[in-house]
Amino acid sequence: MKIKNLVFSGLLAGSLVASAVPAMARDYWHWHNNRWDHRADLRTEQADLNHAQRQLNYDRAHHASRRVIAADEARIRDIERDLRDDHRMARR
Repeated sequence: MKIKNLVFSGLLAGSLVASAVPAMARDYWHWHNNRWDHRADLRTEQADLNHAQRQLNYDRAHHASRRVIAADEARIRDIERDLRDDHRMARR
């Protein structure tokens, strides 16, 4: 009886894991130019860009110093440059 329960539990756990893996892979990986690319990196950079833009808007609305606003703008430019580089590399 114990072996039967163990085998059944193993099959059930295996089927649950097998059904979850394609969904996770579809979310983070995609096939592009005969290789797999990791989309999570792009989403992270896009989220960083959104956060930096919100911070810039906040600092402007709260009359932050020119130095702080310049730093926010520089961070946005850096992230945008990284995104452009990533897209350029993905096209190759």
